[in-house]
Amino acid sequence: LLLGSERLQVGCYTTLDYIIGDTGIAKGKYFWAFNVEAYSYLVKVGVHLTKVHGFFLCSRYEQDSGHDSGSEDAFFDSSQPCTLVTLGMKKFFIPATPAAPKDPASRILPLPSCLGICLDCDRGRVGFYDAGHMKCLYECEVDCSGLMYPAFALMGGAAVHLEEAVTANYRE
Repeated sequence: LLLGSERLQVGCYTTLDYIIGDTGIAKGKYFWAFNVEAYSYLVKVGVHLTKVHGFFLCSRYEQDSGHDSGSEDAFFDSSQPCTLVTLGMKKFFIPATPAAPKDPASRILPLPSCLGICLDCDRGRVGFYDAGHMKCLYECEVDCSGLMYPAFALMGGAAVHLEEAVTANYRE
């Protein structure tokens, strides 16, 4: 289920609790960090292009159908309205994209104790980091043509805790 979670949202909107930030980001570079509770079953985190309208359409643009047909590659589009990664059961799942390793096992990393997201609107990039070591786990292009909002989806008793103080070490 977790390996195929890039498409989990389709037809299951009532099983995920969505949280979208209340402040949009239009330009510049922003970083936020958070912890995922160890007991969390499934958490999706990232950014979304619009505040509310279209958030549920995000699943239309998810890259992995959960099977190995390879047909997902034909539909991958870097201008999708949201970019989310999946976290769960103490694992970080790299999304299935044309550039990602084809072997599902190589797309699974240990979940860091603190995860960071860096949104660079000027470059049109979003990166997901091990915030304790500032190591990039995954980075991709994102459509920043409008306001971008932090987005979270929680399932099955999941919990995240935002870090309030981001030190100067994270700025670069």
